[in-house]
Amino acid sequence: MPTDPLPTDPLPTDALLSSAVLDHVGTEEADIDARVRFLTQVLGHRLLRWGTHVVTGRRIAMLADPAGMKLELMEVDAVRGELDHVAYRVPDVDAAHAALLASGCTEIRAPFDLLAARARSSLLAEPTGSRLQLVAYAPDSPDLT
Repeated sequence: MPTDPLPTDPLPTDALLSSAVLDHVGTEEADIDARVRFLTQVLGHRLLRWGTHVVTGRRIAMLADPAGMKLELMEVDAVRGELDHVAYRVPDVDAAHAALLASGCTEIRAPFDLLAARARSSLLAEPTGSRLQLVAYAPDSPDLT
């Protein structure tokens, strides 16, 4: 039975977006303290910083595993069980944000500064509904691994 092959040619995109690399994954946590303890004490993650979620005002924790991959834990009352977002590091958040809007993404949060992270960020929904964060760090950001 023939199947449609997956597209192998990349969609036309701005050169700016072709350098985007995976930065971190964000998860919801009902017991953020227990999760931080487990990840740091059992799995050897390093706590990079505590912060405050820009929308909910609840706590977040940014951690890095021993290889440097980052995980953002976001405190919630009840876990929905969904991946919250995937973040991509780009050189210019504002330009990448505009390019993604032009390519069919929907704005959730316009570019803004994350003071605790020493970064610029934005949040969009992909055409499929998945949430995508863009982030660009200052050289002295505590989130750089």
